[in-house]
Amino acid sequence: MSVAGTTAAAASTTKSSTSLSTTSLGKEDFLKLLVAQLKYQDPLDPQKPDQFVSQLAQFSQLEQLTNMSSSLDGMVSKNASSQWISSIGKRVNVTSSTLSPGDQVVISPQTDYDKVVLTMKDNSTGETTTKTMYKGESLVYTNSSESSYTISAKATKDGSAVSAVTTLLKKITGVSMSDTGNMLVFGDGTALNASAVTVITE
Repeated sequence: MSVAGTTAAAASTTKSSTSLSTTSLGKEDFLKLLVAQLKYQDPLDPQKPDQFVSQLAQFSQLEQLTNMSSSLDGMVSKNASSQWISSIGKRVNVTSSTLSPGDQVVISPQTDYDKVVLTMKDNSTGETTTKTMYKGESLVYTNSSESSYTISAKATKDGSAVSAVTTLLKKITGVSMSDTGNMLVFGDGTALNASAVTVITE
């Protein structure tokens, strides 16, 4: 069998496939090599049938291992999704100014204060409403409506503005899968990659 002819044919056959992926060869690449061997073998000294049978067996094993790997990857993804399903109904701290249905906002004045005014603008109608919370009252507001709001908070002491920090806790309403992994879905339809979550509250 002409080794030089086979090598040249194999190189030309795999050139297009390796240009797409330079890290590994797949089962299709090995089948192309086999076809190249058949096409360019020396007719006066053909390859023995048992050699082809051995190569075909190797291709079959490769395909089975590839399928097994894909199945295992699928099982891992489903298992990860099922773990996140238990988080539905809980809340996660995110950086956002949109208060969706079921979300909570926690307002934390940085110094002494008299009152806090939470301003909420309805994202659908544009209507603005306010809620005033005085010192001694809970500074946690839960959106029990079906609307989403853009929020801002202002704390004051004797009429002067006081620095205040708002912490938004978005309620998880669902879990979905994407190319980047498990996604946590919120009441306004937005989603967050589960890998970015560090703290989940009840």
